[in-house]
Amino acid sequence: MTRLTVSRRSFNRDSLISLLGAAAATSIAGMASAQQGPTSGASTRRDVLKQQLPGEPPRDLTLVEVIYPPGTGSPPHIHANGVMAFVVSGTIASKVGDGPEQNFSAGSAWWEPPGAIHRVSRNPSSTVPATLLAIYIASTGATAADLMKPMSEGK
Repeated sequence: MTRLTVSRRSFNRDSLISLLGAAAATSIAGMASAQQGPTSGASTRRDVLKQQLPGEPPRDLTLVEVIYPPGTGSPPHIHANGVMAFVVSGTIASKVGDGPEQNFSAGSAWWEPPGAIHRVSRNPSSTVPATLLAIYIASTGATAADLMKPMSEGK
């Protein structure tokens, strides 16, 4: 009899890949109707998934869809637990810490380490909306405010 062994690392990797694929498919399917509606002047956030991960310490994987209408962005902020970002559509301009500003197009991803200042997060296009998925792994029960903290002026 064959015994299948699954390590925590392979479980987390395979689960994350499956979650990203499902969330991206859901986001892309919903984007057609979202793009046809009126666009506001601000980005919107939608919780896509929150799942408790196995093992200790207790942690949740949270997937958040962020839609940037053309020419909009987020104010500078910090992700206390770090965050992975995956661009579903359009282009996102991003500057983390003292690094250079970079443009990420659909299918690209990046990592922001815990405590890094996300100085720029915006859609550089004046005509095309952009969507990203923010992937957080944080202590169970972390709130949206825990995951993304706005910076005070002057920092």
